[in-house]
Amino acid sequence: MSRRYVLPLADCALEEAGRVGGKAVGLGRLLRQSLTVPPGFVVTADAYRDWVAGRALQQHLDRLLAGAADAASERAVAARIQALFDDAEHAGDLVAEIGAAYARLGEGADVPAAVRSSATAEDRRDASFAGQQETFLGVTGTAAVVRHVVRCWASLFTPHAIGYRRRLGVPADQVAMAVVVQRVVPAEASGVMLTVDPVTGDPSQIDIEATHGLGMPLMGGEITPDRYSVDKVSLEIRSRAIARQPFADRLDPATGAVVRVDLPGEEGGSPCLQEPEVALIAETGRLIEQAQGGPVDVEWAIGPGPAGSRQLSLLQARPETVWSRRRRAPVAQPGTTPLDRIVSMMLKGVRTPGTRSQT
Repeated sequence: MSRRYVLPLADCALEEAGRVGGKAVGLGRLLRQSLTVPPGFVVTADAYRDWVAGRALQQHLDRLLAGAADAASERAVAARIQALFDDAEHAGDLVAEIGAAYARLGEGADVPAAVRSSATAEDRRDASFAGQQETFLGVTGTAAVVRHVVRCWASLFTPHAIGYRRRLGVPADQVAMAVVVQRVVPAEASGVMLTVDPVTGDPSQIDIEATHGLGMPLMGGEITPDRYSVDKVSLEIRSRAIARQPFADRLDPATGAVVRVDLPGEEGGSPCLQEPEVALIAETGRLIEQAQGGPVDVEWAIGPGPAGSRQLSLLQARPETVWSRRRRAPVAQPGTTPLDRIVSMMLKGVRTPGTRSQT
């Protein structure tokens, strides 16, 4: 009997972290809180391990990685490993399982999906692997989903990931990749939230950054977001800064592809969020923090719900990894350089199959 390679997100609990990775565990926690998460499933790390073993790739990986000693060699090794993954064939049982789970997402119809890495080594106590692997949006059809699952696996071996693990002494055979597949939210606004001030560590504050449309420009550092600081107790807005955003990435309903659209002056300069939505996002962050027992780092999106009105969906929640390690937040002194914003640590290589420019 073949191994079960696909699990519903609702089944992803902490004890399954070695199979489903940190991203899937976080989504499973949100579902158990009865919060809104886009429907999806996870391709477990068992699939990666069996796929690598069935093609005898591990010995090639070990041999190539042994030659990665500096930045130049890491780039060369990464390119050769990428070629190994590109040339390998897909296993029939894996394709069948992914195809059946993907069909359920759209009730038999092909729907645009997000294919997102969920590395089993993410967010260890002594290291953060977040942002090193790939996310792909606008992936439609079983064949494309399977192809992008393999591309997520290959992103375990980008030059940056190879160098980071080499410096930490993490062997390649101790890492694996699970992959989350979800329906794409046709977001009208999206962003990130941190339930602690990212500069001072103030635990009474929730920090929200928002952009029009999908969150790729924000995650990639391409755009200045709207910023809100919210009191965690009263949910009142302490401060806000509305940015002029010249473009937005949106889901094309006709093709399922992600397109970049120019925003006219009035729309691009308008707030991404209504004030009640800011309060809702902050309140949701407070609930997640209470359930998880500490500050959290959350990705969210707002788009049309079943009734047509705007609805908040949660795309990821993981423990905050900077201030949570400090017993008390130091007071920022005049003249010192603030810590880099947490969002800069979340940068992802976000790719969008079929993305095109639209003006």
